[in-house]
Amino acid sequence: MAESKRWSRWWRKFLGLSPDGHYKAVEILRERYIDERRHVTRFTQQAQKMQYPQFREKLLRIAAEEAQHAGWIAEIISTFGGQLPAVPEVAADEKNSWQYLLADLEAERLCAAEIEEEIQEIQPELPAVAEMLERIHEDGKRHRKEIREMFMRSDPQALWPA
Repeated sequence: MAESKRWSRWWRKFLGLSPDGHYKAVEILRERYIDERRHVTRFTQQAQKMQYPQFREKLLRIAAEEAQHAGWIAEIISTFGGQLPAVPEVAADEKNSWQYLLADLEAERLCAAEIEEEIQEIQPELPAVAEMLERIHEDGKRHRKEIREMFMRSDPQALWPA
C-alpha cells in the first residue's frame, strides 16, 4: 500500500497535479467507470432480448467498446493510486426491442452531457485524461447514432418478450 501511495505521489508531481485536483479527477473517473461498466451490463442484457439478430450484434459490439472504455478508465484510476469502485447491479427489465432502444437513447444522451462536464473539469490539470474522455465521448456519439438507427427501424408493436 505504501508503495502504491508513493507511485501515486510521484505521478501527481510528474503531471503537476495538486492533491485536490488529483482527488477530484479520481472521483470523476470512478463515477465514469461505474457508468461504463453499467452500460456494458445493460447492452449485454438487452442484446440477448433483441428481436432482430442484427440489433443483437450491434449491441454486443457497443458493449465491447464500453468495456474497453472501462478498462482505460481503470488503468488511469490505478495509476493514480485509486481503488476501483464497486459497480451496482443493473436490474434486467422486460420490455420490447423498441422500448429498450428508446431507454438506451435517453441514457446515452444523459451520459454525453455528463462526459462533456467531466472533460471541462479535468482538462486544466489532466489534458491527457480529458483527451481519453473525449475519445469516449466520440464513441458515444457513434453509439447514439447506431442506436437511433436501430430505434427508427424497430417496430414499436413488436411483442418481446412474449
